[in-house]
Amino acid sequence: MQDFESLIKELLESVRVLEETLEKAKKPIETSSEMIPQTAENIKDVMVFLEDTSHKIMNHLEKINENSQTIQQDVDFLLSLNPTSKIKSKLQDIKEKNDANLNTLLELFSLMSFHDLAGQQLKLVLSALEKIKESLINVIVSKVAEEKQLEEGEVERLKGKVTELLTQDRVSQDDVDKLLEEYGL
Repeated sequence: MQDFESLIKELLESVRVLEETLEKAKKPIETSSEMIPQTAENIKDVMVFLEDTSHKIMNHLEKINENSQTIQQDVDFLLSLNPTSKIKSKLQDIKEKNDANLNTLLELFSLMSFHDLAGQQLKLVLSALEKIKESLINVIVSKVAEEKQLEEGEVERLKGKVTELLTQDRVSQDDVDKLLEEYGL
């Protein structure tokens, strides 16, 4: 009888440990299934916004540059006509201000290259998120497969379902719960 009680206690302890392990596996699945797709979508939205605003800003800067070049040519032409000293002085002022504007434009073009670098960095972050997601899927699937002693076909099916779930635009808690329930988690 003592051996039987000992066996039951051991079995109950094993069940408790298994429940704790499953709870620990469940939390990362829920958290990552919400965070990774949302974060990836947010980064994609920021990248689209950066690209769109960069194009708009560059178009405006190009137009200002064209106008400044025209002003430069017109002022040079007017100065070549040997105007009166008062007009010549005003044209020189316009020329200096236009030169300053052209220098400012050059600085703005340089600063816009930072905008482009920010977009490139976001692409790297997005790529890293994808790798983290892939690693997380592999960890989750291998843990469940090990605990449930799934066959290779079932492991691939589970991996496909988890991947599908995590690649949706937005993941609902119901989808996560269904997948966990299907595998007894």
